[in-house]
Amino acid sequence: MRKAKSSMSEILEDALKIGVAFILVIVIGMMIIAVFDKTTTGEAPIGSFDAHDFNTDWKLIRPDSQILITLPIEIKAKPGDNFSITNMLPADLNDGMSLMVRASMEDVRIYVDDRERAVYSADGIEVVNRYNPSAYVVATLNSVDSGKPIRIDISTKVRGTLNGVTIGDGNNVWFRVLAESASINMIAILVLFFGVTLLIALILLGNAYKTGAMKALSLLMIDVGMWVISESRLRQLFFARPSLSYYFSFFTIEIVGILACMFFDEIQHREYHKSYIIVECLGFTQLMVNIALHIFGACDMYNSLKYSHLWMAVSAVTVFVNLAKDIQSRRILKYKITACGVAMFVLLSLGELVKFYFSAFSMLGSYMCMGLMALMIATIIQTIFDETEAFKIREQNHKDMTFNTIETIASAIDARDEYTGGHSERVGYYARRLAREMAADYDFSEEDITRIHYIGLVHDIGKIGVADNVLNKSGKLTDEEFSLMKKHPELGYEIMTSMGSEVEGLLDGIRYHHERFDGNGYPDRLAGEDIPLVARIIGLADSYDAMTSNRVYRKRLSDEEVRNEILRCAGTQFDPALATIFIRLIDNGEITPQTSSGVALNESGEMLTSSLLETILQNDMRDKKKVTNPSHIRMMCYIIKLMEKKGEGFRVIFTKMPSEDAALRDKLNKTLRDKIGKHDMIVEYTEKRSIVALYNRTEQERDAFISDVKAVCKEAELWPLHALDEENDQ
Repeated sequence: MRKAKSSMSEILEDALKIGVAFILVIVIGMMIIAVFDKTTTGEAPIGSFDAHDFNTDWKLIRPDSQILITLPIEIKAKPGDNFSITNMLPADLNDGMSLMVRASMEDVRIYVDDRERAVYSADGIEVVNRYNPSAYVVATLNSVDSGKPIRIDISTKVRGTLNGVTIGDGNNVWFRVLAESASINMIAILVLFFGVTLLIALILLGNAYKTGAMKALSLLMIDVGMWVISESRLRQLFFARPSLSYYFSFFTIEIVGILACMFFDEIQHREYHKSYIIVECLGFTQLMVNIALHIFGACDMYNSLKYSHLWMAVSAVTVFVNLAKDIQSRRILKYKITACGVAMFVLLSLGELVKFYFSAFSMLGSYMCMGLMALMIATIIQTIFDETEAFKIREQNHKDMTFNTIETIASAIDARDEYTGGHSERVGYYARRLAREMAADYDFSEEDITRIHYIGLVHDIGKIGVADNVLNKSGKLTDEEFSLMKKHPELGYEIMTSMGSEVEGLLDGIRYHHERFDGNGYPDRLAGEDIPLVARIIGLADSYDAMTSNRVYRKRLSDEEVRNEILRCAGTQFDPALATIFIRLIDNGEITPQTSSGVALNESGEMLTSSLLETILQNDMRDKKKVTNPSHIRMMCYIIKLMEKKGEGFRVIFTKMPSEDAALRDKLNKTLRDKIGKHDMIVEYTEKRSIVALYNRTEQERDAFISDVKAVCKEAELWPLHALDEENDQ
């Protein structure tokens, strides 16, 4: 059912987009005709080109009154009222002068000495019904008209608006109109240009980017640009047939709300898609009804426009309600810059509506154009900001992937080395702590500190190339074996060469972490500050972990012995400046061994199951106990460690069959294998002991497992892994 609803919504949305596109195509076609079609019969005459006002001493003549007025003025009148204004022309007219007055959707006739000089009436225009679009009416004057009476007859269609009258030479009467309209027309042309340019760019890009919001914005800009031009006071100069603007100005303004909602819907990540699609459908339905009523003569589009304006207001309210919701939920932070542009555009668009109904003499489109320019700028800034953030996220994800790879490699290194479990992680931890203490004096950023931590994790990667019989030898290495072991920094360097540019200092940290400050290290016998700083940091952290960890050939050194050894080797093995800082961290308790009783700890100081098991193996290997296959135990530890990092874990149980009876041991092993789950593990530890690792079990489930096994094999001994001391007691 959910899928059906979604499908219906998608069909409705697609149909809506097609309908809006169809209207835009009609508008564009009509505008092209209006510009180039020379069939100008009945259109408002342009006349020949002034410059001074002729607005005083006019007499307003009505059937029941005559009063003196000064233009422009708005008088009380209802549609259908007829009245005249009269005056005496100046006494200094020249041949070729013009008189111009703006008709605000009224029928206008100009008479000089009772002879008709110009007429602008819906009766003379074939494509309009009752309402002719506002236009300038121009009458040509001659010297013989000087001092003669002039009368302008007006038939009111909307309201009693009497605009100013201008007289000038030739077509100079247009200069003031051009000057007053220049800014708004320039903005409209820019909006249209930017909208077309953006749309073309998005079409060329195809599906390379998520362009839903930008496409809606481009269409909105094109629509508003065309509307402002269609309502411009210069439309008589733009279009050979300006009367057609009566239609395409209505079409463009009525789909502004629809396109705006489409844009806001995309900007808000379609979080409120249902509310927007409803408003869009209602707005489009209103437009279709208005067109139908106009075609069948039931209601002119001008009279039904107020209902479309109502849905535009509803659209504005919907936007503000959804913005308020996003502010409350803080989702607005995802598009905060665009949200400022949205709010400004909606407020200025509402101001445009108010101006349309309450200001008879103002030019339309200025508020909406300013709002749209603000919205475009805000959207561009938001897009740049989002792309910058997305680039940073991609870079960070790339780094995270690199670092995760390094962590995985580090775990793999520790899994191969039976005697240094967790060593790489601890070296990374100590190196990071030392680097943080050095940050102020050595100008380390947080990124530098993180990088040093990860280099510490992978510093021993070259051990992957060291043979198992050398890496995991329980006794002292021969000279030949030690020579091979010393190759691991060079091996690691070669292995990681392809990754060197991804993590700054990575290759230096790997190759030179066994160099000594006195020049007696390996592989290149560098000395002093010729040893890269990152290698000096890793080398000190590496030695500290070696001294504070149990090894197969010795127990860990005491804290006092470790401190004394670092001081003794300062200037020979270690950089003395770094050694001083490290000792200070030890003395302040800011660096402590990440082990307890030889067991490796995590950064929170918790003793993990994997660490306990590793330590038991180390102790048994050091005590020469016959562990059946140490590498299998190491693999088990490695798997457990991976799960612990994911927040999951294993419950480990040791089992033993004291009897020498092979049949009983087989019975126990069979019972164990029958009762373990598909993700559990069982490994033979010694000839008489096994280890069972139960995946993601509670303590109660572990105890129930032990009881079930003992119920079948009464002679068997089973005990859970709690702590090292308990296991040693066993």
